[in-house]
Formats: sequence, C-alpha cells, structure tokens
Amino acid sequence: MRWPWQREKRSGDYSQRLLDAHLSAAASKTATAAQTAAIETVAGALSRALAGAEVEGDGAGAITPEWLALCGREIIRRGQHVSFIHPSLALVPVDTINWEDEADGIQGELERGWRARITTYGPSTSRTRIVSRDQIIVIRWGNSSGRPYDGQAAHHFASLAARASAESERAAGDDAASPVTNFITVPEGQNQDDDSDPLAPLRESIADAKGKALVVESTHSGYGEGRGNAPQRDFSPQRLGPSPSPDQVEAAKDAYTRMLASCGMPIAMFSATTAQSAREGLRQWHMGTVQPVTRLIESELSRRLDSPIRLKLDTYGLDIAGRASAFKSLVAGGMDLQQAASISGVLADDG
Repeated sequence: MRWPWQREKRSGDYSQRLLDAHLSAAASKTATAAQTAAIETVAGALSRALAGAEVEGDGAGAITPEWLALCGREIIRRGQHVSFIHPSLALVPVDTINWEDEADGIQGELERGWRARITTYGPSTSRTRIVSRDQIIVIRWGNSSGRPYDGQAAHHFASLAARASAESERAAGDDAASPVTNFITVPEGQNQDDDSDPLAPLRESIADAKGKALVVESTHSGYGEGRGNAPQRDFSPQRLGPSPSPDQVEAAKDAYTRMLASCGMPIAMFSATTAQSAREGLRQWHMGTVQPVTRLIESELSRRLDSPIRLKLDTYGLDIAGRASAFKSLVAGGMDLQQAASISGVLADDG
C-alpha cells in the first residue's frame, strides 16, 4: 500500500537520475589550456631557445639564462612575464600585478603614466610594492586596444581551439584512468572465498604468475558438475580497460596541432616526414616566433635598464643547407671563394 503523497519508484527514474549525476560530475571537471601538452610543448621550446641566448650589454649580468627561460615559459602560459628591477639590479619575477594611473597628472592612456601594485615571493615571505612603469620589466605575448596593459596568451585569443584541446585531453585522461582488469568465467557456485573453493589454488597461482606460464586442468568437466555446468571455453579472459574511440584520438591530435599553430609553432616540427621538412619547420619557428619574441625582450630590457641589450641566438645551423647551396651556385658561376662565402653567409657569425 502506498500513501497518496508517495510516488512509485520506477527503474527508469533511477537510471535517469544516475545518468544525470554522471553527466553533472563530468561537466564539473573543468580543463584549461595551460594544462595541455600543446601549451607545455611551446612553452618548453621557447624557454630553452631563449635560455641559450648570449646576452650583450652593460646590464647583461642581471639577465641570466634562468630568467630568460622563465620569461619564455610565462609569456606562453600566462601571456606575459613581469619582473621587478631590484635596486641591486637583480630581476625579481612578479607573481601578481594590478595596474593603475599615476597620481602626478600624466595622461592615463600613455604607458609612462602607469604604475602598478606588484607582489613578489620568497621561500617563506612575500612583499607587495607600488612601483612606476620604469621599475618593472613587462614582456607581453599580445594585448588588446581596450586593455593595452594586460598581457594575454595565445590560448586566450584562440579560446575555442584552447577549449577543444583541453577537453579532448581531459576526455582521453578520463578514459585512460578507467579500471584495468581481466574477467575469467568459472562455473556458477565456484566463486567462494573459503577453504572449499576448488579454484583457490588457481587464484593464488594467477596472482603470483608475473608473466610465467601456468599449467592448469581443463574446465570441460565443470569441476565435477558435468559438461552442462562448464564454461564454453577454457579460461577465456575478457579484458576491461581504456578503449578510446578512433574519433576521440583523432580529435585530440587535431586539437593539439591547432593549439601549436596558435602559439606560433609550425606543425611540421612534429609531423615532418622528411629531414628537409623538419628543418624547414625549425627555421619557420625561429624566424616567425623565437626571433620576434627576442626583439620584444631586447627592446623592453634596453628601455628599462637604460643600456642597449642584445640577445644573440645561435641560428647558423637553421639555414646551413640553403647557404651551402647558394655558395655552390656562386662558385660554379665563377665567383671568388672568399666573396661567395661572404655573400652566401657560409662563414658568417650572424648570432
């Protein structure tokens, strides 16, 4: 008997509620582009490229490989890198920054009229300061006319590609985290945990096998119960584990490459089929991303340190094949060896 206010419980309602709960849990797992392999790939590549630069200028001592590496990593992951110019001429990385206008009447749309509240951290301390624009180094990947002071990363501008990359990797991770095991069918009533279980020795042997072959009796007799109670096949395990669909794998690969391209890294660097195409991808990466970012860093450092700063990258090997081909053509045309070497750049130290 049910009271009038009681509703009948139906299995369909329970199944739907269970499905809704799973969908809600999946939706609550937010993934960000900064957690993806594509962003770390570009951040690591730019970080290492800048760390290998040779620094020239009066303030070169403050510009360490570690600082350059952090700068390259943060402009990819966060959209900007900010450092405080300490009175000791050390460059101290800034964790948080909030911009505001100067109070001395300088027009706010001019960058020299900005000041910022910054926070720096040590192992067990933090310090917040209000500084003028000339007291901090700011390297931005990009910004907008409405927020010229706010550095924004590539995955902010390409937010749809970033979302696809993050969610496809999250889905792949969820699938890979599914339980992994093998099921072995046995006659009904034999799955016991006491001493009367005839399969107990077999279970122990399987648990301790560690890849070794085991010799076992046939199950065709149904463990004494007759063939009608026996499995259809002897010890046929059924695997339970990750099984990503081909569409899911392809979507993750596509999102990965689109995110690389958004960050200025040619896809050929990772999908090249020949050495020539790999070299061309590397050349495009340096010409189209590493060198322009290097110029931004040089300009900002020179302006704030009041001294010309130059970062020399070892780019000689990037176009060695092209230079050698040009040198060969010039010599074949009758040009003097020294002149051909100078024109083609074969012997040039172009940093």
